[in-house]
Amino acid sequence: MEAAAAAAERQDFLAYGQRLTSGEGGFFFFPIRHHSPACALHLARALAEIRPRAIVLEMPADFAPLLPLLSHPDIRLPIAIVSVADGEKTSDERLPVGYWPFSATSPEWAALRLAGEFGSAVILADRESGARLAAAREEKKGESGEDGEDEPRQDEPREDETGPALFTDEGQLAYSHYADGLVKRLGVRDFNEAWDRLFESRAAEKDWRGFFRDVGIHCALSRLATPAEEIAADDTLAREACMRAAMAKATALPGEGPIAVITGGFHTPVMIDPPSERPEQTKAQAGPGIQTKSYLIRYSHDHLDRINGYGAGMPSPRWYERLQQRIAEGHDDPFTEAATDVVLDLTQRLRRDRPNFTPPLPSLAATVGQAQALADLRGLQGPGRAEILDAARSCLMKGEDPRSGSPLMEALLAELTGEGIGEVPRGAGAPPLVEAVRRRARALGFRIEDGTERNRLLDIHRKPRHLAASRFLHVMTLLGTGFGRCLRGPDWAGGIATDVLFEEWTYRWSPAVESRLVALSIDGDTVERAADAILARRVQALGEEGQAKNAHAAIRLLMIAAQAGLARSCGALIAAIGPAVATDPDFGRVAVCLSMLDNLQRGRKALGFAGIPGPDELRLIAYRRAIDLLPDLETAKDEDVPRYVDALATLNEIAEVGAQAGEGEQPLDLDLLDEGVAALIDADLAPRAAGAVAAIGHMSGRVSAEALATRVIGPLQFSVGAPPARVEALAGLLAVQPALLKRTPALLERLDLVLAGFDEADFIEVLPSLRLAFTALAPDETDALAAVIAQAKGSDLDLAPRFSGGLTEAEMLANARLNASFAELMQADGLGSWLEEQAP
Repeated sequence: MEAAAAAAERQDFLAYGQRLTSGEGGFFFFPIRHHSPACALHLARALAEIRPRAIVLEMPADFAPLLPLLSHPDIRLPIAIVSVADGEKTSDERLPVGYWPFSATSPEWAALRLAGEFGSAVILADRESGARLAAAREEKKGESGEDGEDEPRQDEPREDETGPALFTDEGQLAYSHYADGLVKRLGVRDFNEAWDRLFESRAAEKDWRGFFRDVGIHCALSRLATPAEEIAADDTLAREACMRAAMAKATALPGEGPIAVITGGFHTPVMIDPPSERPEQTKAQAGPGIQTKSYLIRYSHDHLDRINGYGAGMPSPRWYERLQQRIAEGHDDPFTEAATDVVLDLTQRLRRDRPNFTPPLPSLAATVGQAQALADLRGLQGPGRAEILDAARSCLMKGEDPRSGSPLMEALLAELTGEGIGEVPRGAGAPPLVEAVRRRARALGFRIEDGTERNRLLDIHRKPRHLAASRFLHVMTLLGTGFGRCLRGPDWAGGIATDVLFEEWTYRWSPAVESRLVALSIDGDTVERAADAILARRVQALGEEGQAKNAHAAIRLLMIAAQAGLARSCGALIAAIGPAVATDPDFGRVAVCLSMLDNLQRGRKALGFAGIPGPDELRLIAYRRAIDLLPDLETAKDEDVPRYVDALATLNEIAEVGAQAGEGEQPLDLDLLDEGVAALIDADLAPRAAGAVAAIGHMSGRVSAEALATRVIGPLQFSVGAPPARVEALAGLLAVQPALLKRTPALLERLDLVLAGFDEADFIEVLPSLRLAFTALAPDETDALAAVIAQAKGSDLDLAPRFSGGLTEAEMLANARLNASFAELMQADGLGSWLEEQAP
């Protein structure tokens, strides 16, 4: 009985599969997998035979106006349609909704090309992209609620709501219960390998009816194994209702011939056998959408492979392109030909990038041979992706642990994936901002013709073109495109390496860059206008997020804008920073702001603020506010004391340097600091704060050397408090004036006397705190202090600094002469071109 039932079930599925391509009711149903070359090739054969009068295609209906552009001869695949949503408020940025990619192996691309050739009408059958985005957001909100995760604040965007989506997602097909069982039954590693075994291996066959029959049965089984509640959990049912409505629309078209229905295989069963459903249920699922606009953009091989995981389409897109091309060319053994192409191209890649890993010719030949043998063993027509990978692991990896990664296998995977980037025709409707950015990038020497990641070294202080390139990279970062990443260079906000002449960047053009620019195109048609709009929104957001008085955040934004070349667009931001600093109640935070503004002032030429008085005025405001907050040292909480002492050190250092005004700036009044500190000399301060105040008081002449020694060394000498507390006053002095220990004999002698009087137990007890306190000294300060101590002790050890402060004039001239002689030798040897600056 069970055998008979199983046989009857098989016959039912076989009959179902044959119905798909029988022309039942005037319809031919083609279940596909996105980016499958086998589906694309068989679909092309089928459409050439049946010559449909109309094609119902699973794509968002609002993409229809872009269809004429897809026939443009200048298109180079891969490309994508990106759908961009309008913000809910006028201040919102428009964000990418999602992508619909086209590769050379896309069945949809084959259908659209042949539709133009045959004169077939094309009806896009899926829900509009805005409706799909809205449904996806609702689904994710529900998932978040079920997980019980904390809801983000209202002013924080949800990452899952704003992230890009992929409209060709095939998670229901690739990750179903049926797919899991199939992987186990076939003994393969994943669904992609199972799909290759069952279907891609048949790409060169001529029987398109048999192929789509089997694909249809496979997809029907996948759907049957998916619980009904899981299918109803998203907008699948509403989408399928739209697809059936499109089929009804196609039947009303004039003309003769059948109608081709091309959808993802998961949807095909309900296209040929519509379910009995309540109209109100479908209507409830088809909720309101979001207003969108759509554009053609360039896409890349690695995004075809990566975005949304392998459920988004086929892995290793360049491999499948090679395979499809060899089949289309009519080769007798296209699989082996394509595998040989991969191995030969891998060799070229290794010779170029990793010459030490280039395998010998016998190993390459063995790789192709073993891939063929594996295909024969597995009953395949020829080697596929899995066979190439397995053969390479066996023949090309020598002594490497595959679990820890292999440079050779990484290169092979890159070769299978590809590095190409498509091209859309000029005038294809891309927003002006996209073209403006492309022109700017090319003019500044950036290579954006492919998706390869590259490095760029920029001499930002001496070469105007390099400075312009740096500002372009920074403005692209401000725009949130992800185009470049700074590896090293001056950090103006932190005051680190500000004298460095070079910036090093890594950059890469990708679909994400292009779609982000499309999303921002409403803000302007140039980089500067879009950046100005972003800057204005950021300033507005500071107020909306309760940070209207957060001067630190505003100054950091000012730094970012300046590095992006927007200094002259920062008037509103500068105007907002002044009151925020002047009313900030936290001494430590004000000192940090002062430090950032001082860095900005010192780097005003590089940052584009030369001749603009705003930053210097802000520095004066921050300086005066820090002076006003000095009394807070007396009431500081214990946990705030170290931070406040660091702030006092910053204030003192900036005041000493700023007292001597440079060109184009106002001097800082050092007397203001001295008077503020004088009021604290006799105050009841924490030991660390007291040591810091005494040190500055000594520098201003208000505290004698003897009094300073008593205040700083006294707690250590007379064991006042616990061991760490005894060193606190000394730590405060070292934090603000580390040179005093070397320059003040009375202080150093007193410290030496106290330490010499300790027994071993006392010394060990305070040693950790002493070591921590002396970490405030820079290496050169430590060397200088050691030299003074050695001299005082009569030591003959040479503890003086090993390096001079700089080159003498004679040394510089000698080096210049040596450089000229070297250049002459290079010219004489015919190597003069090596000395010329290479174009970036």
